[in-house]
Amino acid sequence: MSAFGIFWQVIFPIFFIILMGAVLERALTLDISTLTRINFYAFVPALVFVKMLQADLSLLTMGNIALFVLVHSALMFLIALLLYRHSVFQPYRKVLLLASVLTNAGNYGIPFVLLAFGDRYMSVAAVVFLVQNLMTFTFGVLLMESGQPHRVHLLRAVARLPVIYALVAAILLNTFSVPLPKPIFISLQFLADALVPVALLTLGTQLGRGIGRPSIVLLVPPVTLRLVFAPLLALAIVPVFGFARDVQTVLVATTGLPIAVNVFILSAQYRTQEAFASQIVTLSTLLSAISQSVWLALLR
Repeated sequence: MSAFGIFWQVIFPIFFIILMGAVLERALTLDISTLTRINFYAFVPALVFVKMLQADLSLLTMGNIALFVLVHSALMFLIALLLYRHSVFQPYRKVLLLASVLTNAGNYGIPFVLLAFGDRYMSVAAVVFLVQNLMTFTFGVLLMESGQPHRVHLLRAVARLPVIYALVAAILLNTFSVPLPKPIFISLQFLADALVPVALLTLGTQLGRGIGRPSIVLLVPPVTLRLVFAPLLALAIVPVFGFARDVQTVLVATTGLPIAVNVFILSAQYRTQEAFASQIVTLSTLLSAISQSVWLALLR
């Protein structure tokens, strides 16, 4: 399939719903905080639980997927350290380093994998999402606090990730062959099915608030690193992990996801270059419509 065909069948449906969210934000001024919390505490845990319950991946494969994400992120971080040594980047360095590691594996990544690869690969997307969230509330917090970790704070942040409990519960049920009552499964399936439209509407709402006046000199490096270089790096290292070819393709494609909205959330929480963080998140998301279409055409 051509890049345009992939854009039309996979990327356009994603961006159509994102555009709806942006339009609704302009017209109604939606409550982003509420939408984000509903996704985070209800829809995402339900989807992770349901897909992991149905997953045909072994624990070893899931562990290797998590290891791949961590290794790839560590290499991206080291490259970013070298890239952003110049004085022009110093005021923005924390945000730039975050942007090199954190991808939008939730609001964007889960719908992307579903449409591009199908339902059977949602367990792969779930593991990537889980690792990305763990990095947000560990690496992300440590970086923004300038190397002065507050261990209790970090432990509490990780303990509040509902997706962890959903993952553990699904693994335990699978391991001990405990059947889930059908009414409960149906309820969770309804919640899981709601994730894609609500997540994309939420992303559109966030993007609909605008990006101000971006500086091209500052925006090009992080966006290029995320959308172009990250998948190239993944192509180089993924054979080492011994995944099946289809899983390799999914993982390489997910490394090209745009910069995570969590980068903006952390920058706003710590009052560190919020406007710049918003700009790189928005621009990388918009340009990913092109980059992901090309990557999917090349990978298939």
